[in-house]
Amino acid sequence: MSSIDPITMATSLATYEVQPFQDRYQLQADKYQAQIGAIGKVESAMREFRSVITSMSGFGNSVISNSASTSEDGFFSASVDANAIGGNYQIFVEQVATNHQASANFGSTSIAADTEIPTTGEMKFTVNGEELIVDLSTVDIDGDGKATMSELVNTVNNDKNNPGVNATLVRSNGETHLMFASAETGEANKVAIEVSGTTAGTDDWFSNAFGANLNTISEPKDAIIWLGAKDTGLKLTNASNTFEGVIEGVDITVTKAQTVDDAPISMAVGPDSEATKEQITKFIDAFNNVMSTIDEHMAIGGEDQKRGALASDSTMRSIKSQLSNMIRTEFSGTSLYTVGLSINSEGKLALDDEKFTEAQKNGGAALEQLFNGDGGLLDSMEKVMEPYIQTGSGMLSTKKETLENNVSRIDDKMDQLDRKYSMSYNRYLAQFTQMNAVITQMNSNMSLFG
Repeated sequence: MSSIDPITMATSLATYEVQPFQDRYQLQADKYQAQIGAIGKVESAMREFRSVITSMSGFGNSVISNSASTSEDGFFSASVDANAIGGNYQIFVEQVATNHQASANFGSTSIAADTEIPTTGEMKFTVNGEELIVDLSTVDIDGDGKATMSELVNTVNNDKNNPGVNATLVRSNGETHLMFASAETGEANKVAIEVSGTTAGTDDWFSNAFGANLNTISEPKDAIIWLGAKDTGLKLTNASNTFEGVIEGVDITVTKAQTVDDAPISMAVGPDSEATKEQITKFIDAFNNVMSTIDEHMAIGGEDQKRGALASDSTMRSIKSQLSNMIRTEFSGTSLYTVGLSINSEGKLALDDEKFTEAQKNGGAALEQLFNGDGGLLDSMEKVMEPYIQTGSGMLSTKKETLENNVSRIDDKMDQLDRKYSMSYNRYLAQFTQMNAVITQMNSNMSLFG
């Protein structure tokens, strides 16, 4: 009688007991893992789409781009937003805004950073009606009993009540100068400095260096431009060099004054079709990526197509339907189709270049309102997606969490099967080992009878 292999027999029978359950559980786990991966890809595509929307609708951003070109460079630049009214304008730059710069007049007294200043009295700085009073007894920052020019500069610059004056020590031709400048440009920002309460006679060198004795380096001036020719157009003044909204949607920043005999500079404002199309293309690509990702994982399957992990999933169907409906909805009384955006036969967003260019040319502000107005397309798209991709509590995150819990439960069942396998294996091994011993004994006994 032939002997048997207990290990082989125990392995085969124990495997036979658990194999069907392991196969079923593994199929379920693979299905859940595929669904988790597919949902993650859809969620990632939607987050990318939301990021594109945010880049087009955030503060200072827009879908529609306009631009300005000038007949001559170097005198001013123009920043144009989506609401700018197209047209040709004439600009003459008469004067650039400057800040007030002055230096203390110490006469023949030479100073340095460590030159001591009075420790009694006060200095009053006035800029545009606001004041800073410096008590000279508090200027001694390092506590050595002396107040120096360097400590005065630090005290002025670091005071929380500073009205807009910058102090500095400047070296020129071997001499040190105590300089003051207004932080802002414009006539109203002239710096006035008065010193009082110092010791007469002893401290006159210091107290007499300010007030009417300040050396003016540059006068504070307002910027002046003309819409049209100088002296006959519309004169505009501004404390800063940036004129905001002089023309609807256009900010003009002047950098250099023209001479009296110069002709005004022409500025043309109009649509920037290339920049706008780049924005729209980003939107279309991100939208279509969401749709393609959903389609891929919702595929029903067939001879030439693999069944998607999310085939017939109602959540995916809802996302796709809501986003598609947004494209077909009117915003601010205008449909996207009329401006060149529509869903094609493949369910993807497509752009009619000619229609869109015409729409921008004829009404850029209205087009911007359609996309970025309150309750416009971008705002509506973001609200549709938010419940699904909200961090932590979004529907897709919740769905993945449910599937992960299912996988975890299957893992527990697989662990139970491993324990069942071990118990069965050990039982069969003991039985077949004993049977093998009996067979060996019988074979031995039979050999005695030749």
